[in-house]
Amino acid sequence: MRDQVWYVAVLIGIMCLVRFVLSAIGYINPHWLMEQLGATIVSNLQMPYTIRVWAIRDIVLAILVAFSNKNSIKSLLFACIAIDVTDVVSAHLSGMAGLFDAAHTLSLKLTAIAALIPESAALALIFYGSKPQGE
Repeated sequence: MRDQVWYVAVLIGIMCLVRFVLSAIGYINPHWLMEQLGATIVSNLQMPYTIRVWAIRDIVLAILVAFSNKNSIKSLLFACIAIDVTDVVSAHLSGMAGLFDAAHTLSLKLTAIAALIPESAALALIFYGSKPQGE
């Protein structure tokens, strides 16, 4: 995120903050996060492990993006967008399969969308800002 104009840096910072904070909470207290998602520990004994795997992925990704340079930021933002889009689709499919009720499905989707919006806007601004004037 180094060497970005301030408004792109702010968008990337918001995405990194959302991704890092939610992941840190999930890693530190997966049982609490499971409760928030409507998944009981009794029926999902492996879920704390899965949540911690997801959390580490997002923590590392947030750190990589936060310390990236102009050459690698586009690739990292594409990866973040791909991850968040698949998270939204996965939440939708899980809700359709009856694994989560409507409220928990919406919560899962909104969590991914909370990072998807600023990272998509930042990537669009990076591409728009890198084009020569007059095109």
